[in-house]
Amino acid sequence: MRTQSTLPLKIMHILFWILFIGFCIQAGSLVISFLVSEFVNPDAAQNLYMGMNLAALKKYSEAHYISIVSFYVYFVAVKACMAYLVIQIFRKIDMEAPFSAEVAVLITKISHLALGAGVVGLLATRYSKWLMKSDAVETLTWPGGEFLLLAGIIFIIAQVFQRGTDIQAENDLTV
Repeated sequence: MRTQSTLPLKIMHILFWILFIGFCIQAGSLVISFLVSEFVNPDAAQNLYMGMNLAALKKYSEAHYISIVSFYVYFVAVKACMAYLVIQIFRKIDMEAPFSAEVAVLITKISHLALGAGVVGLLATRYSKWLMKSDAVETLTWPGGEFLLLAGIIFIIAQVFQRGTDIQAENDLTV
């Protein structure tokens, strides 16, 4: 493969490492700021992470506060896992024979992760709307629909990739 076509892939590999590290830091920051707001300083819920203010929710109900923060941590963790799986794809893919069962499994895992996140996103949206009716929380948006769309697209790509793996295996047997 020529260097012109591998350069964008190398850049994407580096970008996904940066994304993975960034999402891990974001998830850790969320967890630490939550723990501080729970055990050290309850007023820290006013500035939980990056200006997120859940103080009214914390006063309303500790259980709902924990649930909402858990949703935030979950979605950041899912993004980190997806970035890590993409990094694994870069590690395992061979550009001379790109279709392999290992890479097809990784792509399928990404689609399953996105599907799960989409379902959780829809549940989180309904839960947030229910909390908004009681004026316990302001508008919260969750990426349910976006993750479902992503899951569908990646699932189609995984199926095409699996078919490519089958065809490549047949071609290897005929040689």
